[in-house]
Amino acid sequence: MKELRQTAQGQFSLRGKHLILYGHDLDRSFARYESSQNFNLVDVAALLLAGPAVLAVTKGYNFASNFQASAGRSEIRTLVSDWKVERGVAQTQDVAMATNLNRVALKGGLDFVNARFDDVTVALVDTRGCLRVKQTLRGSFKKPLVEKPGAIKSLSGPVVKLFKQVENLFPGGA
Repeated sequence: MKELRQTAQGQFSLRGKHLILYGHDLDRSFARYESSQNFNLVDVAALLLAGPAVLAVTKGYNFASNFQASAGRSEIRTLVSDWKVERGVAQTQDVAMATNLNRVALKGGLDFVNARFDDVTVALVDTRGCLRVKQTLRGSFKKPLVEKPGAIKSLSGPVVKLFKQVENLFPGGA
């Protein structure tokens, strides 16, 4: 099956407008993130990487519960997730989402052949396009690292579990 992943190529696109995420107010979390560094941008990246369709297939285990534990809702005005796949590596072409007050953009790659994140960077930008916060995700799908300003720490929790479930969607695992 690794040979199959090594030859995978094509394009993938997921788009949506006026999507509602129940159970969590992303704009409020982004505002708190800047002051407390308490909210993990990488959790939001799961929406951009995997998309709502994969969350539905995996029943949103562990990721969605992170959001459902709190009150509120978010309107995702626009979601764009365009990828190009060559030799089993998916590279972002245009991956972003917009809420009422914020934009989240993502760049980098997913190496399905070696089951690794290839410098996936998630950035929170304001309505003028100015960078507010960014995080980079590297390493294996099973034990990724999130780079924060001045520190690198192991990522555990919802995103890791989500990607383990996504791995099972590909023949032979990742």
